[in-house]
Formats: sequence, C-alpha cells, structure tokens
Amino acid sequence: MSSKSEQALSVKIKHRPELFACYPHPAYPTISITGSDCALKCKHCGRRYLKGMISCPTPASLYERCLDLSSKGAVGVLLSGGFNAEGYVPFEPFLDTIEKIKEQTGLFISAHTGLVPEWLAKEMGSAGVDLADFDLIGDDSTIKSVLGIEKTVEDYRSSLGFLAKHIPYVVPHICVGLHFGRLLGEFRALELASEIDPHLLVLLVLSPTSGTDFEKLVPPPINAFKKVAVKARLMFPNIDIALGCMRPRFHGRHELEFIALQSGVDRIELPGERTLEEARKMGMIVKKLYACCSVPDSVVKSGFDPKR
Repeated sequence: MSSKSEQALSVKIKHRPELFACYPHPAYPTISITGSDCALKCKHCGRRYLKGMISCPTPASLYERCLDLSSKGAVGVLLSGGFNAEGYVPFEPFLDTIEKIKEQTGLFISAHTGLVPEWLAKEMGSAGVDLADFDLIGDDSTIKSVLGIEKTVEDYRSSLGFLAKHIPYVVPHICVGLHFGRLLGEFRALELASEIDPHLLVLLVLSPTSGTDFEKLVPPPINAFKKVAVKARLMFPNIDIALGCMRPRFHGRHELEFIALQSGVDRIELPGERTLEEARKMGMIVKKLYACCSVPDSVVKSGFDPKR
C-alpha cells in the first residue's frame, strides 16, 4: 500500500470505523418518471439503465406506486428517469404529486436531477425532495463527446449550486473514466464538489455496458480509480465517501472493491462477500444499510429495516 493510500485509510478510520454495505432493494427502489424515454443517448448509458427502474411515467402512476411501496415497508425512493434536451430529468409535471407523496407517506425522497435550472431546484425543494443525486463532470469535452449536449463545466457548477441552495442534501457523483475509459476532469469535479461542502460523495467507475456505444471499451485501470479515491478521501476527511452502483461487476470486481477499501471509502453499494471479509480483516465494523449509498448520516443512524 502506498503512503498516500495508508494516509487515506487512516483518515477514513478516524472519520468512522464502519463500512456500510448498502442494499437499496426492496426498501429503497429506483423509479423512472419517464419510463424508458430519454432525449439523449449518452455513450455510456444508451438508455439501457432506465430498463432496470420501476416505470412510473405519469403523476398518477407515481402516486399509486409510492403509496403501495410505503404500505409494504419501503422507507424511501430514488426518483430518476431520462434526460430532456437540456440535460435534466423533467420533474415539472410531478411536483404536486411529489408533495402529496411526501405528506402522506413520509418517504425519504432522493432525486437524480441532471442540470436543473434554479427555479426547478427551488420547486423540487419546496415539494419535499430531500436529496439530490448529481452527476458532476469536470471536463467540457467529456460533456460534449459522451453526453452529446452543448453544455459546459460551468453549467454543472451552476446547477450544483442551485441544488445546494434549495435542497437539504446534495450528493455529487463522479464517474471515474467517463471520458472513454481515461481520466479527464475527475480532479476538477472534486474541486467543484468542495464548493458546496457536501455531506457525502459518491464515486462511480465507467462500466462498459452491452448495447451502448461504450460496450467494447475496457474499464479504466484500477490505479486510475485509486488516484481519484485517495484524492477524494484526503480532500474530504470528515464526510462519507461511497463506491456507488455503477461500476464493473465481473472482471476485476473484487480488486476494485478492495482498492476502494484501501483508499478509505465508507460505503459500498452491493459489495461482494470477499470484500466484506477483507473489511473485517482490516478492522472495520461492517454494517448493512438498506438504502441507496447516498442517504444522509442522520438516516443511517436512524436505521433501516427491510422488514419494516
């Protein structure tokens, strides 16, 4: 282990000795409010990830599904969906419904937002959205060549600030290797994340996916992820850092998760059993969290119970 990795791990243990193994389903499912529709066809996604979400493309269907989920013990939902041409999930028709769901169920509501304008960030906060999951990109050429939209890093910076102003919790998500498997903009994204003083940071890793333009790529080298993870840990010594759901699951899975442990992450979504064994050997206290890896610390401490 390198000296920086040792330092990162030491910082993590000082921050908290626990490793949270996160299991979102069934207590914290993901819902697409656009069904399988998306105005973009990003090279790394190609609309494929929408197919794994619960489809609720109308306010009425969202309302009924959330009431049903709450009655069956769910404690929260992640509202997501396809982007419009401006690069954000079109929540406008769902605002009144989200407010009603929040009032009647008390579900903790996360939203995968995209580049929302300030007025929409404000309305989402007023409607009761508790947390915004925000994909943060730190390079203009990546935005143009991978997402295919005419936006800039400054647009991401602005939306991040709007969300932080109007929504209680904002969690930047940084995808390592998004630029065709290479590092480009990740460290700039970390700098932008630091501007809002986040309570938590999620690291993702490009996962070449069948049916997308990137399916023939290889994931970024594990050392590339390690550089970003260690930098993140040292930049943010007092917050949780998570390894999120988007990452390679087959080739090199254990190696990636083990490097994440060495680099000082506090949470891993859907970790392998070998990873949990390694964490225990490293002296970490493994705890299970039945929710998304981005939920706030106060929710972690309150405890999720999938049988609730």
